[in-house]
Amino acid sequence: MNLPEEMDALVLKGVRDFVIETVPVPHPDADEVICKVDTTFICGTDPHIINGDFPGFWPQGFPFIPGHEWSGTVVETGEKADRLGWKEGDRVCGISHCGCGYCSMCLKGRYNECLNYGFEDRGHRQYGHYTPGAYAQYMRTSVKSIYKIPDSMSLEYAACIDPLSIALYTVKRSRLQPGDDILILGTGPQGLMAVLIAKALGAGRIIAVGSGERLKKAEQLGAVPISYKDGDVVQQVKDLTNGLGAPAVLECAGTADSIQQACLAAAKGGVVSVIGIPHTDVPLPMKRIVLDEIEIVGNRANPNTAEEAINLLVNNRVDITSLMTHRFPLKEFATALDIFEKRKDGAIKVATKPNGMSIN
Repeated sequence: MNLPEEMDALVLKGVRDFVIETVPVPHPDADEVICKVDTTFICGTDPHIINGDFPGFWPQGFPFIPGHEWSGTVVETGEKADRLGWKEGDRVCGISHCGCGYCSMCLKGRYNECLNYGFEDRGHRQYGHYTPGAYAQYMRTSVKSIYKIPDSMSLEYAACIDPLSIALYTVKRSRLQPGDDILILGTGPQGLMAVLIAKALGAGRIIAVGSGERLKKAEQLGAVPISYKDGDVVQQVKDLTNGLGAPAVLECAGTADSIQQACLAAAKGGVVSVIGIPHTDVPLPMKRIVLDEIEIVGNRANPNTAEEAINLLVNNRVDITSLMTHRFPLKEFATALDIFEKRKDGAIKVATKPNGMSIN
């Protein structure tokens, strides 16, 4: 395919300073492909990157193209990518992490904890965080960070694989067993996807803590709702579980209160699986954690769960349709971001369309 020399992209110039700008279309290295982007969803991390909450880290500098929940079609392949079987026309979804492939963590399959993180000259990438991302008409990506999707799956649907596979990783790391109660604190997109994953993996009761319309959505998806505005969250969980607490707990909100509540509402010997990232370090109830053997597990991204998430969608074990609420052309990103941040009109997953509004 003859690619254009230029493309439209969302370019972050500084803190809360972004424009739609014409930039060069990238070219692939040997193990990379260029994809024509169909859909890029706004992730909860994106506003933090835009607002400068991770200075010098995400991104490392400006100008910068963010975006990492995406799907598209391969339009050009590097020499090695071609030999590995990637070809023009492949329909794919992407994840943000690309490990170097050589360090001890990558060799263990934990490329999300690559020891060469942040060093692109050593082979590491994190797309949309410090490596250019997918709020653009074309996306340059390593083949290590993309997955083929079946023709039966729309590209828009596939753009949710990244967050869905993170939810899957977080639930699996809680060591949930079929029939177990699971407590999910936070009913944003990640928490709601965790509700769907927990249900698919055979949870007994799914208890969700949140508020407002998103808590109602969790209830519609099958969760027992608890509003954190209606009294002591830990006591409400204990009342539901005969005073025992939940053996599996997911912390998806990233606030000091919710992290502490997660530790206190876990059952003895329970696991608290954390995906929410607090802005500052949080005091923990260490006496309870030690004496009741509460395990706290941190989770970063989605190592080795994207293909599993694709299979859950293909086999109708999970349906995320009701979470995909809004769509905008990329040129209306400011409007899309405002709706996402302020949760207007029931916004959950808000999509941008760099190459037009058709749904493929």
